[in-house]
Order: sequence, then C-alpha cells, then structure tokens
Amino acid sequence: MSNKPEQSRQKLGFIDCMGMAIGQIIGSGIMVLTGVVIGMTGHGTPYAFIVGALVAIITCVPYIILTGTIPASGAGYTYIRRLMGRKASFMYIGMFVLSQVLIATFAKGFASYFCAVFPAFNEAVVAMGALILCTIVNIIGLKSSAIVQNLMVVFLLLSLLLFIGFGLPKVDWSTLSLAADNVMPNGFMNFATGAALLSFACGGAKFIGENADDIEAPARTIPKVIVLSTSIVAVFYALIGVVASGVLPVEQVAGQNLTLVAQEIFPTWLYLFFVIGGAMFALLTTLNGTLSWVTRGLQSASRDGWLPEKLANENKAGVPVVLLMVFFVMGALPIVTGMDLTLISNMGVGTDMLSEFMVLLACWRLPDVLPEQFKKSAFFMKKSTLHAILLVIGALMLFTSYVNLSDLTVPAAICCAIYIVVLFVWTQYRSKYVNAKAEKEEKDAVAEK
Repeated sequence: MSNKPEQSRQKLGFIDCMGMAIGQIIGSGIMVLTGVVIGMTGHGTPYAFIVGALVAIITCVPYIILTGTIPASGAGYTYIRRLMGRKASFMYIGMFVLSQVLIATFAKGFASYFCAVFPAFNEAVVAMGALILCTIVNIIGLKSSAIVQNLMVVFLLLSLLLFIGFGLPKVDWSTLSLAADNVMPNGFMNFATGAALLSFACGGAKFIGENADDIEAPARTIPKVIVLSTSIVAVFYALIGVVASGVLPVEQVAGQNLTLVAQEIFPTWLYLFFVIGGAMFALLTTLNGTLSWVTRGLQSASRDGWLPEKLANENKAGVPVVLLMVFFVMGALPIVTGMDLTLISNMGVGTDMLSEFMVLLACWRLPDVLPEQFKKSAFFMKKSTLHAILLVIGALMLFTSYVNLSDLTVPAAICCAIYIVVLFVWTQYRSKYVNAKAEKEEKDAVAEK
C-alpha cells in the first residue's frame, strides 16, 4: 500500500477564472440588446455600455461578499434560505422564474438573424422552432461537447473582432460628441433604461463564484476576476457600440439587430460568416445552455416542499422534465403573444434586479446570522460600514429595476403584479408544510446518527 498522501484536487487559478468569466459575459446580450438600446440612447450607446458595466460590477458586490464568506455555496436560493429563511428563498426563486422571460430574447434574437439571411421564413415560427428544438435536446439529455461549445465562442469572438476592425474606419466620429442632446437624445430616463439593459449584457462574471470552493484564494481571486473581466469586455462592447451607432443613421439602426451595419461594412462572404458563425451560433448555444441549468434552483425548491416533490423527479437523462416545461412556457409566451424585444428585456432585467436585491438583503443579515464566518472573511468590516455600502448598492439596484419596469405596458405590469401577489400568497400557504418537512428531516438525520 502506498504511503503517499492523496493528491489534492487541482484548483482554478486567476488566468483560468478570467477565461471562464469572459466566456460567460460575451454571449447573446450584445447581439440582442444593442439595437434596442440604440433606439433609447442613439449615439449615447457606447457610453451606456460603460455605465452598464459599472452597474454590473457594483451590483455584484453583495454576491462577492457572500461568496468570499461562504465559498462552498454559490446559489442565491441557498444564500437566502440560510440567511433570510425559507419563505424568502421561495420568493427569490419565484422572481427568478419570472425573469426568465429573457429566454424569449435568445430565441427571438436567433430568429431575427436567421431571417436576415433567409427572409422567406416567419420570425415567430423560427423563434418557436429554436425554442422547441433546444427544449427537446435538453429533455433527451444530449449535451454539446466542450469542444463544440468552445468552437462557438471562438467564432463569436472572431466575428465581433471583425465587426470592430471593419467598422471603425467607417464610423462618423462626430457621433461621439459628449453633448447632452447627442448622448441622451431621448432624455436621462431613456439613457438610464438603456444602461440598465446593458448591465445584463455586461453581466455574467459573478457566476464564477459558483465554483468558489474550486478556486485558489477565492476571496482574493473572485473580486479581481469580476472587476477585470467585466471592464475588459465593457471596452470591447463600447467599441461595438461605436460601430453599431456610428456607421449608419441612428434612425436606420434603432431597434434593429447588427445585420444592417454588418451588411454596410463587410463583403458578402464575411457578412454571412458574421451572421451564421457569430450571431446565430451565439444565440442558439446560449438558449440551449440556459435551458440546461435554469431548472436547478426550482428543483431545489420543489425538493424542499414548496412545490409538489414529484415535479423535481428526473428522467433517465437526469432532466427534471416538468420543471423544464415551466421555463419553456416562460420563453414561449412572449413569442406567441408577439411581445417586442424591448418589453421582454425590460421585464426580464427589471425582475432579475429585484431578485438580486434579495441577495443583497441576505448579505445585510450576514453579520447577525453567521458572525463567526463573517469575522474570518477577507471582506470583514464593521456592520455599520457593510450596511452603508449595501444601502448605496441597494438604491442603485432598485433604481435600475424601476427604470426597466416603469416602461412596461399596462397589461404586462398587471400580469407581473398578479404573479407576485399569487407567489406571495402561495408562500404563506405552503410554509407550514415546508417547515414541518424540514423539521422531520432534521429529526430523522439526528436519529440516524
């Protein structure tokens, strides 16, 4: 028998994490939201990208603190359940479900690029077809190999670099004037709404914290990775914003995807490479990838008893099919009802920011609920200091949510309000069962010991 100690699991270093974070940020958001934001901010779009990146970084602070203090647990549902209680955790996951109307933006974005090349097809039909296809793939349990996924990222990065390289020489640089009527042609609130939407496109780095227990010195590495990766991508995105809003008249590109500008700056063969190899691949893989993980929080909630436990059951491929269909419906409804991308994006980002605010509230309670763990954290500070920081961030989160949700149509706002009321009532009704189930499981665990 060997006396050598068991080799420890290799952990991710700073460079590994940077690669993962940048790959997570760069995706469908830039392809879907740029035209939407041009419609709101005009030539202010590059500046809106910078502001959006700052918002993305600042709103990650509570998540950074929690990850650095409890690095083994990365999901918001778990943080909130542990620090705020079971009721709050289900309200969080319920808001998360509502925010996943954003799934429709991936499908509709794919359809808009597909139909730019094949105009004979109907966009709504193509979007539903993409959503159905990716849902079936996930039900079967077929996973795209890492090689294929990485290849798609290479195509995407190359496409965007070409977009910048071919586009910058054709930009009218006078469009970057810092005059208020140029940067905020539709007023401050529209600029703020655009920046709030782009905070979603610049987000994603925080998910590196999901693997905090596999990262070297997570308390130091994760904050650096989040700030640096988001900053690098923000500059990259701002350059794309310069090209997207500065080559053709704003009136022509507002609300459109990037194909109009791509046609203007690329020869035909490169235009096709950009649309197919970049945009379509990015959106389809994002849609498929989202459906592969989006059920996990709701599955945990079902196992806790908030929903019938049978809903958490998996098929032979390990997929909770019923819960997957919940998110299929969330993506399909905006497509079937003809909601436009601006409305979908505002609803999704606005409700997502509310769920992030709940993570902030969990962080607020950290010194009281887990005082010993917090004292050992690299982010330890006086409770008053922590609360002062979180107050500022919370105000930013609520403002960001407000500027998005305030643009909802009356029917959409009413539907959101009804959903939240039903969610709250169900939480109150079901909590007795959930608490009793948890107490029984704790007693059984003690008895087994």
